[in-house]
Amino acid sequence: MKQKRILKKHGVALALSMVFPVLAAAQVQTQEASVPAGPVARVEVTGSSIKRTAAEAAGSVQVLNREDIEKTGETTALGILTSTASVNTDLSSATNGSGSFATGASGVSMRGLSKVSTLVLVNGRRIAPYGLADGAQENFTNLDAIASDAIERIEILKDGASAIYGSDAIAGVVNIILRNNFQGAKIRSNYKEGQHFHDLRSRNLSAILGYGDIDQQGFNTYLTVEGYKRDGYSSGDIRTYYPAWHRLTPGRSTWDAKSSYSPTGNYFLSSTNIVAAPGCPAEAIDPSDKLCKWDALPYTGQNTDNSRHALVSSTHFRIGKSIDANLEITTAGATTEYIVAPFSVSNGSATSSSSVWYDVYGGKMVGPFSYPKIPVGNPINPYKVPVEYRARMMDTGDGFNFSRTDSEQSRVMLALEGSIGGFDWKSAAGWMKSTANKATRGVSATGYTSAITSGAYKFGQTNDPALLETMFPVRTTDGEARVKFFDATVSGSVLELPAGPLNIAFGTDIRNNSYRMKSSDNVLQGELVGVFGLQVDDQVSQYALFTEATVPLAKRLELNAALRADKTDGAEAHLSPKLGLRWNLTDNLLLRATASGGFRAPNIVESGNGLGRSSIANSVNDVRRCPVANQLNALVQNAAGATAADKAQANTFRNNDCSSSLPSFVSSNKDLKPEISRSFTGGAVFEPVRNWTMALDYYFIERRNEIGTRSVVDILKGEADLPPGQLIRIDNTATDNEFLALVRKYAPNNALNYGGVGKLGMVYNPYVNSGRTRVSGFDFDGSGRFRVLDTDVRLKLDGTYVWKYQEFSVADNAYSQNQTGTYDFGARLRIKARAYVKRGDFDHGLTLNYRSGYSSNSISSPTYCVTQKVAPENMGDCERVEGNTTFDYNLAYTGIPHVKLNLYIDNIFNQPAPVKWRDGWDPASPQFRMIGAAASYTF
Repeated sequence: MKQKRILKKHGVALALSMVFPVLAAAQVQTQEASVPAGPVARVEVTGSSIKRTAAEAAGSVQVLNREDIEKTGETTALGILTSTASVNTDLSSATNGSGSFATGASGVSMRGLSKVSTLVLVNGRRIAPYGLADGAQENFTNLDAIASDAIERIEILKDGASAIYGSDAIAGVVNIILRNNFQGAKIRSNYKEGQHFHDLRSRNLSAILGYGDIDQQGFNTYLTVEGYKRDGYSSGDIRTYYPAWHRLTPGRSTWDAKSSYSPTGNYFLSSTNIVAAPGCPAEAIDPSDKLCKWDALPYTGQNTDNSRHALVSSTHFRIGKSIDANLEITTAGATTEYIVAPFSVSNGSATSSSSVWYDVYGGKMVGPFSYPKIPVGNPINPYKVPVEYRARMMDTGDGFNFSRTDSEQSRVMLALEGSIGGFDWKSAAGWMKSTANKATRGVSATGYTSAITSGAYKFGQTNDPALLETMFPVRTTDGEARVKFFDATVSGSVLELPAGPLNIAFGTDIRNNSYRMKSSDNVLQGELVGVFGLQVDDQVSQYALFTEATVPLAKRLELNAALRADKTDGAEAHLSPKLGLRWNLTDNLLLRATASGGFRAPNIVESGNGLGRSSIANSVNDVRRCPVANQLNALVQNAAGATAADKAQANTFRNNDCSSSLPSFVSSNKDLKPEISRSFTGGAVFEPVRNWTMALDYYFIERRNEIGTRSVVDILKGEADLPPGQLIRIDNTATDNEFLALVRKYAPNNALNYGGVGKLGMVYNPYVNSGRTRVSGFDFDGSGRFRVLDTDVRLKLDGTYVWKYQEFSVADNAYSQNQTGTYDFGARLRIKARAYVKRGDFDHGLTLNYRSGYSSNSISSPTYCVTQKVAPENMGDCERVEGNTTFDYNLAYTGIPHVKLNLYIDNIFNQPAPVKWRDGWDPASPQFRMIGAAASYTF
């Protein structure tokens, strides 16, 4: 009998597997596999509780197997995931700033819907969230805690799955599956660095040892140990690589100018009268303005120094003849350190400026606070009036000032599965814990003021460490998450219908989550200048019942239905439904569609018993003051004879209004409702000829009742309608007058001013259910393979196109304009195209990476380049960020027994990153050519 096409033979379920998207790469693997002579094994698929054949499972999600992972050359779970088109990150431990809450961690998201809407699993189950909530709100899975060499494969589900997994699975699910049943021993090392910038480097070393044959001896156990190290570097290390255009962008004309906060210092008498302090070395005097300068770039960190380790122990054994058991123990730890400079006098602030922050314990605002001037009679003050002294306190360097985050994560889990009476069952119980500690120093308002005004602090000397501790005490943020869980599922066939068996699954999922995150008391009491904190310590239990069914409606038509009920302490139960349909229209064409509802339960930070949190929104554009600041700044920047010091001052004044920080205080809310979503997908899989497939899927997601605070852009847009006291502006007259005096130095007839509008001070912004977001687009993929001249050739395409992304504006009571292709969202098209050529012991790979361009305009700045007074000759570069195309090469050689060698060249043509006029060049993520090598030996 003539053999049918594999696509037909497996019921085209490999392309749909109920309702979920297909990755053609997985189809190719299925097609390459020989058809087994006996019964095909059934396994659980990410996105379903019902077991299916391996071929069907491979077709339901995007699968990265171990070979795919090694071809990327990535040695972190984050790097592996972001090598796909559908996964993004807004949090990386490599580039995350020291001022953020979740330092030392990495997370991923899908569809532009943030980390909290993408569920990350390890071996099909959750792990404890990172100890420090990002933004003091988002609980997420830290990918840095997962040993990359322990990963067997990764399955990426590009569809909502709350009906299967419960909370958080709105945009998609990432399931990281670790190795299993390993025998023997293997070591692997990897090293990668920038070709011309050697400080950009990382290395990885792993070893795995396994023993036992599950079939012959009834058990297998293995242990994996992995270490990873990445070096940090400063702006000084990378300064020669900054492109020339960076200096032309708004607010960055003096990015590398030496700081007037030098060890000897300068006296700031007014914005037009700054005098170098006596004793400044001749080589430190700037000939243009005669000020005493200091190069701060070597003390300005850009990339973090990170070291981490991970251990995975897995023991697979049988209990009797019918029960498979697996005991998994994982643990990981990391230390992330940041390069920070010695403190400046007044922490780099002008004594005429003021700041406000929040006393959480007292429930009140602190400030306005201004740093003290040097009093008359202090040896460093030669004047008869108090003076602002701009200097660097060098005795706070050499390790005294620091920023470090330490984290640990662990999970212990026992999983059992078996069969009874024709039904499959599985169950697991476990305990997991995640801790993180962030430590750095802050400025004590009373300690610093006392030391300066009393003269206890001696400038130009090495002061008593005890005194420095009172001025700059250590502040910490500690976080801990603990989770205990139990789950059980039963699945099997209950009825034979004319078109095939009716399969069902049902089960339960029980979890107890506790979370604690606390800033040190000196922060919560409002003792440190401009520092914001958080305190929450609570626990919550969650219970769920779920069921799923696959119903063959006809020989070529199958319906999938799932329903899950989740109940959280203190909240009403939530139902998450899902329906899917697949139709094998022909032997070559599969049609599929899904409709589902999803949700995200409020986490403990958002709804627990904490005292609230205070934080800072960065890069804030004050729509009332920024246009004025831009015009005033342009008068200085474009003036003939303007000194570097004056240009730097003008940039600072301008940035205080156009790219500033806005303090906010946010309180938890026990009355929050879950975020809810509705999503739809529809698509087709086509196999024109054997071994060649293509797929196209449309998706739409609308997320409502979003938990959060109103966006700063939205608040400022509707400032006139805010209730009294929600947005606080503070008097900035003294600083404004300094800016105006500086401008009149070069434009004496200037009459432009701020019109009495105060500077942004603080916003009160409680958690509420108010936001909405909707996103739609297309996923597409294709794959094929052929053999010619004893050479295997494989082609793969993976891409995503975001059609629309819109956020709801409370001020306008309507959805905003489409943000795709704008600065707010970025690129709308991402493509990964791969070609592999294998001949003998050599396996070559070439990857094309493409991101489309986008406009520099945004919702808050619809005419950004015009508003920023960009010069006409630079308007073309400013208005649009061009598309970015790079090529990566990899080579694997297996001609030496037991040895595998790999070579990686990322960005082989050394293509520079596109000009980003609004962001400037990013020294933390430079697009350099990277060269890496890896070697493994199997014993």
